[in-house]
Amino acid sequence: MRPARFSLLVLALLAGCSPTTPLFIAQITTQEVVEYKNLKTNRMTAAVEEEGDLFTYSAMAIRDAKSAQAESLYLSGYHDEKLSPEVRAIALYQIGLIYMNRYNDERDDNKALTYLHRVLNEFPSTRAAERAEARILVIRTRAEEPVQKTSRELLAHWQPQQNLDLNKPSLDPDMTLLSRRAVLKDRVAEAEELYLLALGDPGVPRDIKERALYQLGLMYQAPDNPKASRDKAIAYFRRLLVQFPDSNLAGKASRHLDQALNQTAP
Repeated sequence: MRPARFSLLVLALLAGCSPTTPLFIAQITTQEVVEYKNLKTNRMTAAVEEEGDLFTYSAMAIRDAKSAQAESLYLSGYHDEKLSPEVRAIALYQIGLIYMNRYNDERDDNKALTYLHRVLNEFPSTRAAERAEARILVIRTRAEEPVQKTSRELLAHWQPQQNLDLNKPSLDPDMTLLSRRAVLKDRVAEAEELYLLALGDPGVPRDIKERALYQLGLMYQAPDNPKASRDKAIAYFRRLLVQFPDSNLAGKASRHLDQALNQTAP
């Protein structure tokens, strides 16, 4: 088992984001199982639509009503002083995002504000602090709304955005939730910045750096990316193969690199 200090970025770079089914639903009907799965899937998609900075693990915590578990795990990253201030700030920021999300059954705006203010107070010069400040304003604005709907009420009337099909067939199956949304919403530059934080942090283990490079290559190779870059995709896949030749991702990276090299440059 990896040390707790590595948990933050391990979970941030999780590739899988399909819903899991608790054992208790084996006792109910097939139709109810389908409805339950749809509810959970919709909740996670709605949460990601509302907040694009959510890590895969954070969105799954909202989906599965595991906010406290996610909070505990992110705090292990925050308390690890071997990680950079940027990464530790992101840990607090993710907790704030989880608790402020309107589609979270365990939403707690006061707790979210506490964590977001901690980002500002403890890590004022980080990128996370800039984003935390904007989220604080969102919470304060929402508090002034005359009608406060619950997550279930919001979800009952939710319709997916036409431009955010996270299961779009053209997206590479290895792409993380973060990478998928970044491509579909033209926010690859922001996701790139996050993955580069993992690469530049000496406290992050090599397997996470390998995943970060692989995700960067996939994003810039994605045909759905409005700012797709053959050159950037090639550079990231090559960097993965040069820096980590024994990586478990080397075979996949090589195939993607060959594809990019054989692609006619625009």
